Amino acid sequence: MMIYKILFSTFLLLLCSCSPRGESGASRSGDQVSVSIHGVNYTEHPFEFSVVDPRDEKNNGGGEHIGPYAAGGIVCCFKLPAKWLPGTVIEVESRYWLSTGSEEEISAIEKKHTVELPAYANGKAGELWVLRRSDGGIDIVSSDLQPDHPQWPGNIKGWSVPSREFMLERWELERKLAEINVRDYQESIVELSRSPKSELQLAWASDKIHAWDEIKEFSGLEDPAYIRYVEKRYAEGLRRSKYRLEKIMKARP
Repeated sequence: MMIYKILFSTFLLLLCSCSPRGESGASRSGDQVSVSIHGVNYTEHPFEFSVVDPRDEKNNGGGEHIGPYAAGGIVCCFKLPAKWLPGTVIEVESRYWLSTGSEEEISAIEKKHTVELPAYANGKAGELWVLRRSDGGIDIVSSDLQPDHPQWPGNIKGWSVPSREFMLERWELERKLAEINVRDYQESIVELSRSPKSELQLAWASDKIHAWDEIKEFSGLEDPAYIRYVEKRYAEGLRRSKYRLEKIMKARP
């Protein structure tokens, strides 16, 4: 009789050890794969993101900064179930920045997204993609394919494409910088003609720091060869800056 009691007790222990929680723990510890993390930004605002497993905070990754309408690189690593499990969620912590109206001030907005992991398209885990949608929401996809692949399983197809408004803003910034560059060379040429000693002193002081290998053969700022060198450099700089400005003007979105 004692033997039967021992066998019955052992049977009860085996039943208790086969609870659903025990199965989940076994899957998480023994049936996971480590994958790379990618981020794609479909908005006009730069953002950062990180991913965290809410069931195991040690399983986390990311932290990459991604510019507007851009994609990040490869970040290592995050563990996913080797076989997709319904109800698997990932927390995506995001941060993006908005202008407060002043050119010098921006405001950081942080948000936590709890996103359910979609089923694996081919039945196995792939790299983890974090996609910031145009509405600011977050999608995640596990796939070894890229967003522009015909068989990409995500809802958003293709890479991010900048809006025309965004492209115009960037173009205007480039145009202003190119115009400033042209104006700087024009003013330097005028100063070299009007006040050669003063302008040459500035040029020589700068060249000693930034271009010593090019000027070390000259005897000094009054060396006629150095003066010709500066005149030629200014003229060439003006030519290049004008050419760049012309290209920018023709490339207006």
